[in-house]
Amino acid sequence: MMTVGQAASDLLAKGDQKQPVIDTQREMCKRYADSLIECAMGGKERYGASQPFYVCVQTKRERLLPNVIRSFFYSRISRPSPAYDLALYWFDPHEERLEFVWCIPDKETVENLVLDYPKGFYSSDHLQLYEFCKGFVEGTLI
Repeated sequence: MMTVGQAASDLLAKGDQKQPVIDTQREMCKRYADSLIECAMGGKERYGASQPFYVCVQTKRERLLPNVIRSFFYSRISRPSPAYDLALYWFDPHEERLEFVWCIPDKETVENLVLDYPKGFYSSDHLQLYEFCKGFVEGTLI
């Protein structure tokens, strides 16, 4: 079985192989929903069914492997402070209801969304992300 490190090293050795962003996004999303539900159910086992909790998805680029991006799923009782590359969900284990709360993309995207363009520039499907990023920059997103 090949490790992620071996696969990433092999791809880097082949030279610059451009991949469209949409292909990277599709690959990352293949197991996202399954991993999110698996984390929520694991949190239910850990914390019990009587107390709601949060499910966080932290996206990180591997420092030693620049072509590897990973999403780390974890649950916690307390609400985390907003941070770059973090998506937050709220889970009610009694009803097994998972709700999206907010998402903060990487620093460059936040800066582009909030600092470079006025609010009216965005279509309705980008407006929610703009509002999350604006609240994050202003320190009002909780």
